Amino acid sequence: MITPIYPIKEKDNKIPAMYLNNGFGPGIQITVIGDSIPKGLFLQDKHICRIRHSAVTNISERLHVNIENCSAFGQTLKKCFYKGHFERWADEHTGSHDKLIISLGGNDCDYSWEEVAKDPLGEHSPITPLPEFESILSALILKLKSRRIRPIFTALPPIDSKRYFENVICARADRDRILQFFRGDLSNISRHQECYNTAILKAALAHNCEFIDFRSPLLLQKDYLSFLSDDGIHPNQKGHDFITDFICLRYAKITESAAI
Repeated sequence: MITPIYPIKEKDNKIPAMYLNNGFGPGIQITVIGDSIPKGLFLQDKHICRIRHSAVTNISERLHVNIENCSAFGQTLKKCFYKGHFERWADEHTGSHDKLIISLGGNDCDYSWEEVAKDPLGEHSPITPLPEFESILSALILKLKSRRIRPIFTALPPIDSKRYFENVICARADRDRILQFFRGDLSNISRHQECYNTAILKAALAHNCEFIDFRSPLLLQKDYLSFLSDDGIHPNQKGHDFITDFICLRYAKITESAAI
């Protein structure tokens, strides 16, 4: 089944906050600060396109929760942290029971492939090197907890190294030179991304923050590649529906347990 695609203009990437009717408890609002995945965006033929029904939209409708989706294409944890996005959110929600969900990391682990291609055998750092990423996570959590805010983190979805290499990296840089950088092993792409997912999980566990792990059940699907768009890194409509079902079932069980 082909995922419906909806080309969007670059300015459409900045969608204002969504305030839906009804909440998860009286007056409680959930904010998602994330990248193109919670935004429901993906790349198709070098164009930014949108999934018809993103997981965030579906979850807000099915669980009747207020969701402010502050996600953007290309967003990174590093950029949000140093630009003060999280602190501004904390300032605006001081004293409330509102929830902050952080869904970032996929772009932090990416490289400037054009620069890599210039010197494939040289040393190159991703947008946010892993040690810095881990440091930012810890600093961010401590800052928020000092203000009585316990953030919720989401996993990074699994990716398809081959599809990402063929349809995204090779569109930006010379194929053979990038293969040199990977020493001919494309699994470097998925293994590298997995390290960032592990860093998020470890930080959440260390600071007693909730971690929404839809990655593991996706990986257990024998056909998990069918849940990804052609770019190999963004969930397609099937993938967003899977994430929706997983999260809705999870929170339905939590609500039922609390009611007993």
